[in-house]
Amino acid sequence: MADVAIRGGDELQRCLYAFAVKTLIGPDIKVDAALLYPRAAEDKQPLCPLSDVDGALSQLAAAIGLARANIEAGLALPGIAAADAYNDFVFALPAGAAYLPRKSALAAEKLGQATKIWEAL
Repeated sequence: MADVAIRGGDELQRCLYAFAVKTLIGPDIKVDAALLYPRAAEDKQPLCPLSDVDGALSQLAAAIGLARANIEAGLALPGIAAADAYNDFVFALPAGAAYLPRKSALAAEKLGQATKIWEAL
């Protein structure tokens, strides 16, 4: 888990904690971000630090910038998690998630570089 930073957008908690601390304390302080799993199995690491805080924040900022540019250009298209059973925004899809298999390749093409975050570790 220590080598995972963003995992396609699923692992943003440590990045957001680091961003909040850097914003509140200032950029001159070295910030470490980690998650602690007190009930982790014996074969799992209970403390999961973010190995490269600044790199993860730079990658996240770039992805957010690309997403913003797409939205400003009118490209508010569904992403890879749109069909997820726990998608809180499923109500925003025009016809449920039934059309996503047919449209996902075109949506990814239109979104361009913004889709790189989906593959990020």
